[in-house]
Amino acid sequence: MNKLATELSELKTELLHASISFDNEKSEKLQKEDGVRMLKARRAIEAYREQKSLSDSISSGWDIN
Repeated sequence: MNKLATELSELKTELLHASISFDNEKSEKLQKEDGVRMLKARRAIEAYREQKSLSDSISSGWDIN
C-alpha cells in the first residue's frame, strides 16, 4: 500500500509539473502573439504617418526630393 501511495504521489507531482509547463508555454505563446500584433500596429501607424506627411507636403506644393 505504501508503494502505491508513493507512486500516486509521484504521478500527481509529474502531472502538476506538466500542467505548469503547459501553462507557461501557453503564456509565452500569447506574449509572442501580442508582441507580433503590437509590432504590426506600430508599423501601420508609422506607414500612416509617412503617407500623411507625404500627402501634406505634396498638397502644400513642397517636394520632398
